[in-house]
Amino acid sequence: MQRTKIEQHKLIVLGMGGTIDKDYPRSTGGYAFEIDEPAAERILKQLPSLNLQFEVRSLCRKDSTEIDAFEREKLVAAIRAAPPSARIVVTHGTDTLIETARVLVDSGAAEGKRVAFTGAMKPERFKDSDASFNLGGAVIATAQLPLGSVVVCMGGNVIQANVCVRDKDTGCFRDQKNICDDRAQE
Repeated sequence: MQRTKIEQHKLIVLGMGGTIDKDYPRSTGGYAFEIDEPAAERILKQLPSLNLQFEVRSLCRKDSTEIDAFEREKLVAAIRAAPPSARIVVTHGTDTLIETARVLVDSGAAEGKRVAFTGAMKPERFKDSDASFNLGGAVIATAQLPLGSVVVCMGGNVIQANVCVRDKDTGCFRDQKNICDDRAQE
């Protein structure tokens, strides 16, 4: 079966849960946030001039510290099943985002595709959330990356997954070489 141009260039967003998808609790007396439907759908639908077809799928609704090999394999399978030259954004909690991105790199499932991982430090429902900014960066990255790329898009940076680290002092995602360079200059 031959795919149309639209199908080949449609953005696929795979939601894994995490802070980006957290919402106020629906249960009475609840104080903890609940992980809801992927926030990416709300963000992208709010853009009336978005010239891009997209599909958002929820693979799991977990805090990233609870994501295990089963969920990661589910993600790998979804990416492997995506059409050639697919643009894929994975929304994920920030605590284990890098680990999951590296599992994807090691699996080889991103071969011939462009994959960008992103998340948020505050839930998308918060006024001062970075969710929309990070998602936008990830969407743009998938349009520009060479095939076979797996990157982390956070805080205005696009970092190859195999060299991405999280700075323990700031919580920011950085290229491990730049962290070493920055500290050497101090």
